[in-house]
Amino acid sequence: MKTIKFEFTCSRQVPLYAHLCNRYLNYGELNIHIGYQGGAYFIEAEGKQSQLETLADEIAQDFLISVWLTDSRIALVDAPSGSTEPLVTQPMTQEFCQQCAPRFGDNQAPEFGQLDLACNCCHGERRIHQEYRGLTAGDIQAMYHTLMTQGELKLAGGIQLSLSPIDNNPNGNSQRPRLLVCNPNTLNAQFHLSDPQILALSSIEKPLICVRPIKDHPKLSEPLYDLCFAYNRLLVILAEHLRQRGTDWIYLADSAQGKPLAYIDGQWADINSNMPTSLRIDSPKQPLHDKVLLAGKNTYYYASHSDKQGSHYLLEQGNEVKGRHGDMTPAILGDDDLALCALHSVNLEHGLGKNSAIIYLSRDHGGQIYTLDGKCEAERFFALPELPQTGYEIYHQLEQSPQRKVLEKFKQRYPEDYLRLLDLKLPTERHSLSALWAVGAVILGLKSRSLSVDDLNDALMAAAMAHRGSNSPRIDYPLTRGEAYRSLNWCKTLGTLISFRLADDRDSQKLAFGMHDSFADYLANWIEHLDLNLGVKSVALAGSEWANPLLCQRVALRIGKNFPLKHNQQLEIDGNNHAIGALLLKKRRL
Repeated sequence: MKTIKFEFTCSRQVPLYAHLCNRYLNYGELNIHIGYQGGAYFIEAEGKQSQLETLADEIAQDFLISVWLTDSRIALVDAPSGSTEPLVTQPMTQEFCQQCAPRFGDNQAPEFGQLDLACNCCHGERRIHQEYRGLTAGDIQAMYHTLMTQGELKLAGGIQLSLSPIDNNPNGNSQRPRLLVCNPNTLNAQFHLSDPQILALSSIEKPLICVRPIKDHPKLSEPLYDLCFAYNRLLVILAEHLRQRGTDWIYLADSAQGKPLAYIDGQWADINSNMPTSLRIDSPKQPLHDKVLLAGKNTYYYASHSDKQGSHYLLEQGNEVKGRHGDMTPAILGDDDLALCALHSVNLEHGLGKNSAIIYLSRDHGGQIYTLDGKCEAERFFALPELPQTGYEIYHQLEQSPQRKVLEKFKQRYPEDYLRLLDLKLPTERHSLSALWAVGAVILGLKSRSLSVDDLNDALMAAAMAHRGSNSPRIDYPLTRGEAYRSLNWCKTLGTLISFRLADDRDSQKLAFGMHDSFADYLANWIEHLDLNLGVKSVALAGSEWANPLLCQRVALRIGKNFPLKHNQQLEIDGNNHAIGALLLKKRRL
């Protein structure tokens, strides 16, 4: 008789894993113990060799990869440490699992198309959208024919499928096109995908992943796309119908979907979400406030602290949160406050504190570098400057700077790009890296479907990702010294870019890569400078700009070799993390 421990370590709770652990409590004749400790789900089984081998095969089949899974292992232990009591589970949202999906979602299966197929493992039939219930296999096949004949299909819950690109810019905000993958076998032939991206797409969460199509793709002309696999039962069946008829992917719009995940230093991170959530973070660290209510872009965040059941922090997120806490007025925090909140939330999650720094880069809240010294006193080291609102004003300021001569040559040699620069209009939030890089994309002459910051950044990111090699010109990001903190001489940064293009405009990909790599190198130099003064023990990364995979890669290479990089794993990196961190913010009457 042996006791074997199967362990699955995750960066955040995975409801399906907890549910599966509870199911295995009733497994055959084996003596089973389960537990969840230190972010790891585990199953301990005592039995004969043959019984344990059978169990191992079943666990391998049941515990599909989660995007939050960071490690898994099997070990021989002396005695079980778990319990025979079921784990407390979070509400599950997924409608299918490894047992039922092949039955209703495979056209060769006799139950293909049975949307309400009962599953005794995940019970996903109970979570089907109310308006989908009662649909028969014939109804879904009719939906497929409508899609093929009319070119589009609108489903309940705000989901839209289309054979052609969807105009999903109702407010004038350009959104990256999204594709629902119908045939996974053709992915590598059409997109540049890394192994982590393939695993993430196949994971039980079915997240969105940002990818670049192959060069000169016959149908995909945009620089970047967001991909996902079918994430509910109806989409699984429709995607299988489409795959049968030779369709590899289809355009998708779903207002309930969040943004694609970010990949930071070898782990996936959630940027922000409007989905209602509730979670708890255990920490002995004492807050400075008991509770806080923050208003996000399309949602509310409520955070509180309790000592009643051990020291823990609670978080609620959703549009209905304000109604439940109507006695509270949402706290008004500036961009510098939010950067500090993000640093506090990372430190809280990872059990860190003093002698830490954060590189906070957000499209909505600007760019900041903050530090906490040995006494946990905060200081802002750097903030990105606010650019002028129009390209005309940007050109005028460059004309008044020492970059005037190269600017005049740029105007003469590239008149079309000069006119595009004059037509550029930046949004209200103009103190972000994206705003600066949007101007850089215009200067490099990169083509985009519009002059929006999002589209120009996608063009720059895709060009940089297409560069082969690691060598590139060094783009200047010189600091300017203010009374309280440092900023960036953006005129010189753009002037350097113009000079390099004038010298050799044959390789815009190399210059786009250089913008990323040089900025990461400057960040590394600044952090090393702070380390000499403060003794930096960890560097936190937060903010929506980290959705840029190449920026993450270069920063991990430049900074990660000398300093531990940390980010929010249980929380978002530019959303509910602010509310948790606000409980530790040194600000009166939050």
